[in-house]
Amino acid sequence: MVKVPFDKAVYLVGQDKKVGILLFHAYTGSTRDMNLLGRLLNRQGYNVLVPLFSGHDTQDIKSVLDYSPTIWRQEAYEAYHWMVEQDFEHLLVFGLSLGGVMATDIISKKDFKGSGGGIFNAPVMTKDPIDISDSFMHLGKFLATQRHDTETFMEEFDDILEDHWHQMKDLEIIKEEITSQLSNIKVPFYIAQSGEDELIEPDDSYLLQDALINARIDFHYFPHNTHSIPTNRDRKAFEKSVLDFIKQVTQPF
Repeated sequence: MVKVPFDKAVYLVGQDKKVGILLFHAYTGSTRDMNLLGRLLNRQGYNVLVPLFSGHDTQDIKSVLDYSPTIWRQEAYEAYHWMVEQDFEHLLVFGLSLGGVMATDIISKKDFKGSGGGIFNAPVMTKDPIDISDSFMHLGKFLATQRHDTETFMEEFDDILEDHWHQMKDLEIIKEEITSQLSNIKVPFYIAQSGEDELIEPDDSYLLQDALINARIDFHYFPHNTHSIPTNRDRKAFEKSVLDFIKQVTQPF
């Protein structure tokens, strides 16, 4: 039994002791974002860690606002370093949306100790600053309705929205730092982008592809998929592409 030092993280022990996979969930999401993919990878024998970012998996959107992208970045690094300590022969790091930003940040460090990784619908590089405010506030209202507290939510609407924008500004700073170090990435890098992504501009994924000048890129465009591709009903082609990528990286011959 492996004891994982992360609150509410999911760790799936695999039969293949050589390969570890780290999966980061999305903004306002939870480990459930990666449940289907993580279990699929585990059935292939891989060891899979899905940490939970602080403030997430909540019934109140304000819990997400109690933390900053800087804290989530630190939590991502703690999970990565723990996986490094497990001494896998191959370590791969992936993330959905915000989680993909954090994964790319880790992979782009000069001292990255993994074999590869990548992103699923992640706004690592964007023509314009990220604007998911409508979706965020819609979720906040939905959660408030579920707990019969819509009146309070509407009274606090402007303050909640302002705090959300502060988070997004902090995330833009992290994105700028990542952009400046993308040339450090020399390991295989996977990109999945959904054509019907309702939160980010699909064409922005090509900006990242062009910026990865030293990496072997495995780019997959899924024209009829939406943002949360690991949980979409039509995800089989996506899952196969991730599995193929991992096998190519860990079993190159």
